[in-house]
Amino acid sequence: MEIGTQVKFQLEGKPFTGTIAKVYTNSFLIEFESTDAEIVDKYHDKVVISQKQVQAVQ
Repeated sequence: MEIGTQVKFQLEGKPFTGTIAKVYTNSFLIEFESTDAEIVDKYHDKVVISQKQVQAVQ
């Protein structure tokens, strides 16, 4: 997968979709949006997720 790819992933047991902003060796920096104030406060709409836990949206 590459930068700009739409992906889905689990964060704190909840499903999210986002866009890959940066690719690391075994993980991605993903930008996403949430309406949950706790999630926004904790992650600021960006999170690093292992490549194994991310699936491309088709």
